[in-house]
Amino acid sequence: MNIPNYLLTIPADEYHAATKRNEYTSSHRLHLFRKCPALYKKTIDGLIVEGDTAAFMLGRATHTLILEGIDKFTEEFAVSDGPVNEKTGKPYGRATKAYADWAAEQKRPIVSTEDANIINTMWRTVHDHPAAARLLAHGVAEGTIRTTWDGEPVQARLDWYDPDRNVLVDLKTCADVDRFGYDIRDFGYVFQLAFYAGCIEKAGGKVPSCYLVAVEKKEPYRVAVVQVSQLTLEDAMHHHAIAEGARDDADAMIAELKRCRADGVWPTRYEGITTI
Repeated sequence: MNIPNYLLTIPADEYHAATKRNEYTSSHRLHLFRKCPALYKKTIDGLIVEGDTAAFMLGRATHTLILEGIDKFTEEFAVSDGPVNEKTGKPYGRATKAYADWAAEQKRPIVSTEDANIINTMWRTVHDHPAAARLLAHGVAEGTIRTTWDGEPVQARLDWYDPDRNVLVDLKTCADVDRFGYDIRDFGYVFQLAFYAGCIEKAGGKVPSCYLVAVEKKEPYRVAVVQVSQLTLEDAMHHHAIAEGARDDADAMIAELKRCRADGVWPTRYEGITTI
């Protein structure tokens, strides 16, 4: 595999620390700004602390196993239900002091055996899916791009990127693949992929073919593969909308971010009257 010099292999902690120090604008930070500049400003000022919830941890564990394999998963996470109560012969509950004291001594995040079984099932169904398996047959997991976008330092951590085929894959978990189209809209997945693709382009590569691989978190653990068209990507990356007010692409968001910094004005996007 030919690894381009713009694709970096750095630890996740190093990547996220640079974002927290506001050295780079990431996809997540730009999505916050896109949603609400006032929320973005309070976040970067440290007034809103983004917590590391159990759901986020479980998502990281799922990504690690599916994309990086069992060895990396075992290195990063421990599978356990915690200490056993001698009186009952069963593990202490997660809400107990005994469990909290035990968990505080662990060097790795803890995944319960129940959650580990779910993650293993998702791993199997993803890699059993013909289209998903082909996409994930070759490539680099968790590679980082660092570049500038119209003078703004940006970085992107890619779930899966194959520079030889020029294919970018983003893995998502969902409750129901039948409703994944709503997730794409509600969580801005196209905007996220467009940001990643734009970072690759600006770092010296070509706009890749982009795919979303969605896997259900419960039975029957169905998998759906969605390709984002090149036209959709271009619209989400660059100024293509006809009406100024309709622009919602990465170019426009970065330009607006720079204006907000210069003016010191951070709107909520609800200053006017909304009509339905």
